[in-house]
Amino acid sequence: MATRPVAVHVVLPASSLARSPSLEDGVAPDVERLHRSFGCELIQEAGVLLRLPQVVMATAQTLLQRFYYRKSLRQFDAFRVAVSCLFLAAKVEEKPKRIKDVIGVFYAMFRRRKWQRSTVAQQLVDLDGATFSQWRMWLIMVERQVLIDLGFSIYSVTEHPHKYVLYYVKVLDGSSALAQQAWGYINDSQRTDLCVRYKSQVIACAAIFLASRFQGVALPENPPWYSLFDVDKKQLYAVSVVIVELYKQEKIQWLEPLTETNPFAVDDHPMEEEEEVQEPMQETAVDGKIDLEKEISPQEPSSFASVETSTPASAKSSQEVKTSSNSSAKASERRSRWDDGLAKSRRGRSRSPDSCSRRSRSESRERRRDTSRSRRQRSRSRSADRSKSSRSRRRRRRSYSRSRSRSYERHRRR
Repeated sequence: MATRPVAVHVVLPASSLARSPSLEDGVAPDVERLHRSFGCELIQEAGVLLRLPQVVMATAQTLLQRFYYRKSLRQFDAFRVAVSCLFLAAKVEEKPKRIKDVIGVFYAMFRRRKWQRSTVAQQLVDLDGATFSQWRMWLIMVERQVLIDLGFSIYSVTEHPHKYVLYYVKVLDGSSALAQQAWGYINDSQRTDLCVRYKSQVIACAAIFLASRFQGVALPENPPWYSLFDVDKKQLYAVSVVIVELYKQEKIQWLEPLTETNPFAVDDHPMEEEEEVQEPMQETAVDGKIDLEKEISPQEPSSFASVETSTPASAKSSQEVKTSSNSSAKASERRSRWDDGLAKSRRGRSRSPDSCSRRSRSESRERRRDTSRSRRQRSRSRSADRSKSSRSRRRRRRSYSRSRSRSYERHRRR
């Protein structure tokens, strides 16, 4: 017996929109809206870094919004769902990306947003490490859960307002600036759940309405222009208000997950403390010999001297007894630090990734120059050979014609 297919609603029913799983788990509506918007912002930023087309980001944001009407933010945080939705949407729109590329971009964003790591070396993920394995497992697990909750019917919910707005502007004889600004409003509307509350035609008309108001472009009112596209005025104004309210929201840097255990609570690669600059020890000469044990450690610049100036003579003698047992250990430690500093100075600074990339680019340019130079030399030699062969052919032709003419003259004389 054939199973009945699962009904897929492009616009969710009012019963589902009224009570989301996050609201039932005690999450406030404003908090839920912030986490949804945060996940959509991550998708948009990562899509730009991965050089994906806008339709991939729109599909991923739609999948995220629909997923949170089936699952709660207490179960799945917005960051990991954003990673999986973008990876899945890239495959849906036939623009697939490798797992290591997607994880590498989101890991760099995580390090920059959560822990304020600004350098390239601090944002790279080790492909052979435990962090990459953990993130890959998260991606595969959440992607499978998204597919299960959406009933594997993801191709029927990927109808976006982008494909309507350009056609509508053309019908209304609008300018390219009007179409561009309306396109931007549609991209921003993807951070809200309008894609599951209203049809794509309504969102496209609302974007055109806001763009025309901003640019001062008059649209037909008798009859109303939106009636041409079967859009209700009440819905048009409702969508426009939601898009305008979106610009009052501040940019979200980072939001902690609402799950029971926070997977991002601990920095897996804490920032290493800057190495203290070790100045060379001042050598004191006693009878022409260098005494290293009397020198002060660079990490303790004035500890011994301050003790000597602040203690009386009786306390000074007792302190000399206490510190004499550790003098040999401190001297050996100072010598080892001094040797390490000399070794580092001899090795020099390690090359940064930027310098290595510049060096590789210069080497590739040199190789290309050598290749082009050798090609030019070969072409010159071939052209010289061709010219020589053509000259020899011309000489043979002339000699042959002269011999023929001579033989003809001899034959005629006879």
